Amino acid sequence: MITPKRAQGDWGEEKAVEFLLKKGYDIVTRNFRVKMGELDAVAWHKKHHFGMTLCFIEVKTREKNDGNAERATGWEKLQRMMRAARAYCMRERIDIGRTPIQFEQVSVYGIEGNPVFRHYVIPVD
Repeated sequence: MITPKRAQGDWGEEKAVEFLLKKGYDIVTRNFRVKMGELDAVAWHKKHHFGMTLCFIEVKTREKNDGNAERATGWEKLQRMMRAARAYCMRERIDIGRTPIQFEQVSVYGIEGNPVFRHYVIPVD
C-alpha cells in the first residue's frame, strides 16, 4: 500500500527529474540504494568551472512553500548520501580523484499541483 506521503514523494521526484532534464542534466540513475544510504538521482551536468560533473541529488517534497524542505537535509543525511555516492562510484568504476563531484538538493513544493522548485548545491567540507 502506498501512503499519501510516499505518493507525494514519488510525484516530487518525478517533477524534480523533469526540472533537471530541462536544465540540461543527464540523469543516469534514480533511486540508487545500498545498505549505507540512498541517492534519489545521479546525473551528469556540465558546470561552468568544472566541466562535466557527477551530481548526486536529494529530492525533498513538501506541500507548503515554507522552506521546510531545505531544512530536511541535515548532516546525517549528507553523510549517508556521501557513503552511497562512494558505493555508486565504486560500482560504476568512476575515479573520484579525477571526476568533479557535486551534491545537490532539489526542493519541490506542490502548490495546487503546480510545482515550485528550489535547487541548491549542498556544501561538503
